[in-house]
Amino acid sequence: MDPSSLPRLLPLVAMLACSRPPALNGDARALVYRSRSKVPDTAARQMAAAADGDARRRAPWREPNHLHAAGGPIGDGRDKYLFGETQLYLGEYEPEPGKFREVEPQDDAAMAYADALFTVQQLQRWAQRHDIAWDVQLGRARGRITASGTDSAARSLLSDLSRKSGLSAEEAEMHRPRLDEKYRDRR
Repeated sequence: MDPSSLPRLLPLVAMLACSRPPALNGDARALVYRSRSKVPDTAARQMAAAADGDARRRAPWREPNHLHAAGGPIGDGRDKYLFGETQLYLGEYEPEPGKFREVEPQDDAAMAYADALFTVQQLQRWAQRHDIAWDVQLGRARGRITASGTDSAARSLLSDLSRKSGLSAEEAEMHRPRLDEKYRDRR
């Protein structure tokens, strides 16, 4: 290959690099997600605004969900893949400099399950509203969310979190206010 043709190939290489969805990592402490196809920028802007609004209305256990884009920033007018993650487990935190507080494992499991449920419901709403599908992963467990719901693998992922917490979906959400108050110094 002629070295002078390299500059002409760079745009093609860049385009191909964004023609596939971003890879999911296998973090066992975070629910990671990505769109299965490119999303129109108008929908990406709406979902990013909704994620920000949800974070203000419902205090996250560890950190708010942030929606990221591959293939250009949200708001540039171009279609793009979307991805993000929900850190599920707090483990321990530092309420004051030099002072650490451990979270009781059962409390951490309950809040992790509640936040995973919330994220999956959020992705399902977006799938229905914008006719897109999502891949989700927690550790090695993978699943899919579409406008019609979660697949068996995504339901299994949530069932595993339910088993670890010892709670049903309704119970996990009911425990949130008490646990949020118990660990209010985490913010």
